[in-house]
Amino acid sequence: MNLRMYKIARFLRFFPVKTLSSVTGQHVILPYYHLISNSASVHVKHLYRVRNTLEFAKDLDFLLKHFVPIDANELLKSIDTGKKIKKNSFMLSFDDGLREFCDVVAPILLKKGIPATCFLNSGFIDNKDLFFRYKASILIEMLLKHDSPETLRQRIRFWAEQKNIPYDEEGNFMLNINYLNKHYLDEIAAIMEVDFSAYLKLHKPYLTSDQIIRLMKDGFTFGAHSIDHPRYHDLSVAEQVHQTLFSMEKVRQNFSIDHGFFSFPFTDYKVPVLFFNTVLNTSNKLVDLTFGSAGLKKDSIKRNIQRIPMEIQDFSAQDILYGEYIYFLCKALVNKNIIKR
Repeated sequence: MNLRMYKIARFLRFFPVKTLSSVTGQHVILPYYHLISNSASVHVKHLYRVRNTLEFAKDLDFLLKHFVPIDANELLKSIDTGKKIKKNSFMLSFDDGLREFCDVVAPILLKKGIPATCFLNSGFIDNKDLFFRYKASILIEMLLKHDSPETLRQRIRFWAEQKNIPYDEEGNFMLNINYLNKHYLDEIAAIMEVDFSAYLKLHKPYLTSDQIIRLMKDGFTFGAHSIDHPRYHDLSVAEQVHQTLFSMEKVRQNFSIDHGFFSFPFTDYKVPVLFFNTVLNTSNKLVDLTFGSAGLKKDSIKRNIQRIPMEIQDFSAQDILYGEYIYFLCKALVNKNIIKR
């Protein structure tokens, strides 16, 4: 959505949220984050703006003022039975299974009585590996802080020329390396003598199995988020299905989970009907619901639910939700608020 819509929405706050939800018919919203921290870790520093605890608390207070918190199981029950949730409700979730969900987020949510679902990349649990975009952020930070940057930049520039990759001095070209070429980041790390295994051991960015088990005892639910976080429209349908079912099976088996919640890494954009017919097939009984990230939209796939990203520059939850409701109404006028596969 165009960021101007969030700015415009700031001038439309005289509309009660209750009215907007009633007019749009969207009584259940699904806000999601990745992490909350008062100091952005190196692995996310160059990817997106991290909301701090004060901002997060204000977001939650706004949500609690206008919506009732529900968990993923309540949403699943509503879809299974066909009984719509009539009260204004929100289901909160977090992607990537980051350590801050345990250290920072969970204590805040428990204090406020808010349930949440955390989606895990099965290949990253217990800090066994690192998301390729996080590697890029680490490398950019190391490049900017290197003691002899000019010599190092010459070596990286030569490497980039050999790969026919556009180069820039700040290292932002590394953010354009995609999943299919993620090994390039390991090659750059070798040039820079950056040890990702050491980073994982020292910083432990992901949740451990023990932490997940403790969080489950506190009432939080967990789902899968693929094996190693690819962008799905870069993959074949067969690879999409494998990433989904393998990660879902691992998460469910390892933590004795009886539900199947899956959130797409990055986006579900261009994911075809064939994929949904395969993974949501009742015969495999692994996946109950899938979750996209397109904002406040309907989806032609009944069991694919769209969520609202909440880490958008410095916009508050109020800015974002008003923007989403207004945008939904605008799209409804031209019958374009439904994602058709």
